[in-house]
Amino acid sequence: MPALRRLLAASLGRVAGASALLLAHAVVQADTQAPWLLRHTDEATGTQVFLRDAADGVPEFRAVTHMHARLSALAAALLDTRLMPDWVYRTRSVVNIDLVSATEGYTQVIVAMPWPFDDREAIVHWHLAQDPTSGTVTMRGTSAPDKLPADPAYVRMPAFESSWMFTPLPGGDVEVVFRGRGDPGGNLASPLLRSFVGSAAWKAPLHTVVRLRDVVARPEIASAVFAFIREP
Repeated sequence: MPALRRLLAASLGRVAGASALLLAHAVVQADTQAPWLLRHTDEATGTQVFLRDAADGVPEFRAVTHMHARLSALAAALLDTRLMPDWVYRTRSVVNIDLVSATEGYTQVIVAMPWPFDDREAIVHWHLAQDPTSGTVTMRGTSAPDKLPADPAYVRMPAFESSWMFTPLPGGDVEVVFRGRGDPGGNLASPLLRSFVGSAAWKAPLHTVVRLRDVVARPEIASAVFAFIREP
């Protein structure tokens, strides 16, 4: 366990689920926009994915589920970049760029794209915080495209925002809300790319949230402890 804690401490510059969102990440819009519409329900886990369209035509998503887990375990899953290719949708690699503090950092995320598209790159500036009253743990990520020089091997996402919220419920359950939208870069006028974006907008959060259950059940993640998170 000490080894895991040292590893997680060294890894805290990793954004949670950043790559899962590649095509679903981006500027989170105010709730005054179009209403949310249920797109898919996973019967096995009760996970629901809602979508709504923005003025630019790129859908915003919100995935909601309940799971039995400790808040620190959920945070550990989001902060451990080694595991992200196992559960975050289409993640090829996640690399820590800069650790500002135990609860803030910058991460480079590479997302695998299907042929004929080039892989995407997201530079994520993330913050993690816990509300002292409700106990809700929130991680927010925003694009920081100027943090690294452009790499011609990838198409860099021009902008995005995303968020994870873990709200403790009675009995040890936690409400998990994963939200975001994003511009994948490239020519969105292309019917092929727009079709892929539309499909990934709900598949990415569904896949990611459902697979998160497996990660938080791993012994080394389930027992993680952080000084900046208070369990209910």
